[in-house]
Amino acid sequence: MRKEGSYRPKRVSHLIQQEISLYLINELPEMTGFLTVTGVEMPADLKTARISVSVFPQDRRQPVLKLLEKAAPHFRRLLASRLNLRYNPELIFILDTSADQEEKIDRLLESVKKNEPSNKS
Repeated sequence: MRKEGSYRPKRVSHLIQQEISLYLINELPEMTGFLTVTGVEMPADLKTARISVSVFPQDRRQPVLKLLEKAAPHFRRLLASRLNLRYNPELIFILDTSADQEEKIDRLLESVKKNEPSNKS
């Protein structure tokens, strides 16, 4: 038998990601070129939402993160008006650095590939 509470946080996370992404595209189009909402994590009680964002270029990360944190109350009101939730979750914006890690791994693999002797028969 499937646990009832296990699917709801994923579904609400997806809805929050959609709503915030749509808002950024429609209301702040100048930011959509370098700002992406990469994911939302929520606990089972649905009272907080950790929103992962990816920002390019790297030097814009902190200013954009501060702007998002400042706009968090506005996003909360937006979500309250669009989603029918018992609790309006607290929004916590965090930087998603997975793209940086992927790039670092790619560079390491390329350097290993270049230093590897070729075994042609």
